[in-house]
Amino acid sequence: MDQVQTRNTRWPSPIWLVPLISIVLAGWLLYQEFLSSDQTVVITFEQGSGLKPGVPVKYRGVPVGQIDEIRLSDDLDRVEVHASLNRDARALARENSRFWIVEPEIGVAGARNLDTLVEGKYIAVKPGEGEPETRFQGLSAPPDQQPESGLKLTLVADTLGSLKPGRQVFYRDLAVGTIGDSQLSRDARHVEIEVVIQPRYAKLVRTNSKFWNSSGLDVDFGLFTGADIRASSVENLLRGGVSFATPDQAGPLAGAGQRFELNAEAEDEWTEWAPILGWQ
Repeated sequence: MDQVQTRNTRWPSPIWLVPLISIVLAGWLLYQEFLSSDQTVVITFEQGSGLKPGVPVKYRGVPVGQIDEIRLSDDLDRVEVHASLNRDARALARENSRFWIVEPEIGVAGARNLDTLVEGKYIAVKPGEGEPETRFQGLSAPPDQQPESGLKLTLVADTLGSLKPGRQVFYRDLAVGTIGDSQLSRDARHVEIEVVIQPRYAKLVRTNSKFWNSSGLDVDFGLFTGADIRASSVENLLRGGVSFATPDQAGPLAGAGQRFELNAEAEDEWTEWAPILGWQ
């Protein structure tokens, strides 16, 4: 009897290639869909006045996305802006990327962002570095107006006046710090204003330093002397700011978080103080 010989082969039946090719093709299509889809991000702001679905997100003045939806946070304390970035702008959503609301600024010091008077507010982005990210804390002011790292202090005032985040803190009319966020005190009787003094100037602030609001004019009228007009500096007058001085008999260094009273104006002797502090 003839014996039928069978030959074993190492290759599987071609029929098994069909599902394998299908899996590879499906994976490739999903990858292409991922690359072509928009990137969704969530940006949290303290308030969302003027924002609505359709408002653009811009980078270097070029639209790179838009707002899809605006919601309140779970604790009703903040506003969550859900936005989509175009597929060619996905790289903007990374760790340390910064988002802020651009709105018109008009004052005696000049005007900025006048295009928003016609087109409305929009969200600007400055890309960061690192891994991709989808959730961000929006800035209260543009990055160039954000407080730098340094000595953080709290000024206590009756009213906020014209002081806003990003305005400067002066020592002898030299900018040495930045004004940060403000909030009401727990008893709602005062305003607490955060200021950050640049590290190189931190030694200028002592426990007996005096702070005052130097944003406006100080005008005295006399019957025989006429009007005596004083302003700390043109920058203070036009943009608003805080100044401080330290007595000749300087006290200990101020510590982080120390609180100071923000006076409405400077006393004459404060502007005459000239301590030797060795700040460098």
